[in-house]
Amino acid sequence: MSTLVWQSLGWALLHLLWQGTLVAVALAVALQVVDRRAASPRYLLACGALALMLVLPVLTGWHHALTHPRTGSAPEATALASPSEPRPLSTSTPAATSPQAPGGTGLASVMGRTLSVVGGNLHALVLAWGLGVVLSSLRLLSGWLRLRRLVRAAEPAPVEWQEALERLARHLGMTRPMRLLCSAEIDVPATLGWLRPVVLLPVTVITGLSARQLEMVLAHELAHIRRHDFAVNLVQTLVETLFFYHPAVWWMSRVIRAERENCCDDIAVSTSGNAVSYARALTALEALRELPVSGPAMSALGGSLSERVRRLVGRPATRCASRWEAGALLLTLMSGLAVAAPLVALALPASPTLQARASPPMKVALAVAPAPAAPVQPSAPLAPGSVPIPVPQPSAPAGKPAQKAQAKEPLRLGLKGPLTVDQLVELKIAGVSMEQKRQWEALGYAPTVDELVQLGHVGATPEYMREMTDALGNKPTLEELIQLRHLGVSARKVKALVSAGHRALSVDQVTQAAALGVEEDFLQEMREAGQGSLTFDQLIQFRALGVKGKDIQAFKDMGYDKLSTDELVQFKALGVSPEYLRELRDAGLDKLDPDTVVKLRALGVKAGDLRKLRDAGLDKLSVDELIRLRSAGVDDDFIRELRKEP
Repeated sequence: MSTLVWQSLGWALLHLLWQGTLVAVALAVALQVVDRRAASPRYLLACGALALMLVLPVLTGWHHALTHPRTGSAPEATALASPSEPRPLSTSTPAATSPQAPGGTGLASVMGRTLSVVGGNLHALVLAWGLGVVLSSLRLLSGWLRLRRLVRAAEPAPVEWQEALERLARHLGMTRPMRLLCSAEIDVPATLGWLRPVVLLPVTVITGLSARQLEMVLAHELAHIRRHDFAVNLVQTLVETLFFYHPAVWWMSRVIRAERENCCDDIAVSTSGNAVSYARALTALEALRELPVSGPAMSALGGSLSERVRRLVGRPATRCASRWEAGALLLTLMSGLAVAAPLVALALPASPTLQARASPPMKVALAVAPAPAAPVQPSAPLAPGSVPIPVPQPSAPAGKPAQKAQAKEPLRLGLKGPLTVDQLVELKIAGVSMEQKRQWEALGYAPTVDELVQLGHVGATPEYMREMTDALGNKPTLEELIQLRHLGVSARKVKALVSAGHRALSVDQVTQAAALGVEEDFLQEMREAGQGSLTFDQLIQFRALGVKGKDIQAFKDMGYDKLSTDELVQFKALGVSPEYLRELRDAGLDKLDPDTVVKLRALGVKAGDLRKLRDAGLDKLSVDELIRLRSAGVDDDFIRELRKEP
């Protein structure tokens, strides 16, 4: 490999440190602007930023190769010794410019020595980077081989679920064939493959979820296939492997994976038509993941479960969010591509040979015209050869003070206000009046037209705001108020949560409780069942899984009167009912501890299976032996087959 290639690659990797930081900052700002429920724009933003991380080193290396001669590392480092000096903007000699910035000489000297040391060790840096890429590639290859082993060891799913998968695929407009397999070595569903996709389901999911919940989970996995997420993930993994040393790359990857799951959640909800039911299915799936399962665990539950549930049950994004999303997406991608080339050109100076060929650059001075109201300050004389470029500033009309931008002020209601025809129609349909606007302003709010329309549609009044402020202990924003009213949250419901010991709840927690139906009667039911000391998260989990007071009492009647909260969640998630316990007891399995019951139910052990094994000659099986047989797939048919005469 030539010296020029070594140096171009080394400087490209080094300059990516600050370039990638700028891209990450731009992405973070854009994500703050885009509504958190708008998963597709946020996903595209993160993918665009990660793609930019792959493009920037290519541009940097290409620029370095074009502008530097094929010499050793010392001239390259010398050419980069003073990157902070604005070379293209001045034709004056160093003797003429040095008195203007006496404090910058020391900094330039330090920068020069630092870059000289870095330039002299580029070979070692590139070799270290290559070693890191090799190690990352080995880790990636190991994971891929493990996935292939899981696919080979998996078994076909029941025919009825394969048919359900095909039916859902047709509903989503998918025609290519795909396989549905079951594996005992994973604890969450997973999708892999692009040309011949495979959906892997854990055995615990098939036995632990209801048919409706399992269809929702399959719709989520099919969404990954329809969106070609496996191919995108391969490119994403390639970028992670090449730029393993950059924290911004790993952060962008986390954002992409979280928003990817949100996008698939949206598709699954559109298929099922019920966001709350789908949120309950996710909660049940998370409870199954906590079970002790052997083998590697590949999570299909990307992102935070609580954040995903909160996003699902929250209010849909407004029309304003879509405009912000489109603007932020366009602005971020254009600014990233526009900033990349100039920054690379400034960071990598041209070679002395090319600079000598170029014509002497002209110094440019910016003369900013002062505003009419401000006093005119004498400006410094321009240097000879400079070309003044006036930059006009917006001025206010004569006799009137300058006003802020219209977007920063709330739109005013009135016959003379800047209202469009659409806004007037929306205000009339929502029943908004000037009196309501004055009431909101008297309470300290400055509502916009869109907020007034939403307040009118959901029926949020100033009196409702006072009640919610008293119940919550703080004053909600208009957006929070609209969300609370949209979900039917009342002050009485909030006070019921507070009286149950759940104080200092945020608006998000209150809306989550309302979406799942955590109301006064459910709280009373839990208290009567001896579960009055539940935390808020446990309360939400109980409600999402459908745990009822009568279920807890039935377990107590069966002898399970000391079940912990986690054990109750596992019982409910796996479908352990009093009838199931009664069947096991009638089959001779009495007084089982909760962990054993969970293992038996997760493996799909039924009382009829135990009777069949006894009929096949295994009449003195212990519980551990039964679990081992079931885990290995040994049944009565297998035993009879072995005992047949040759």
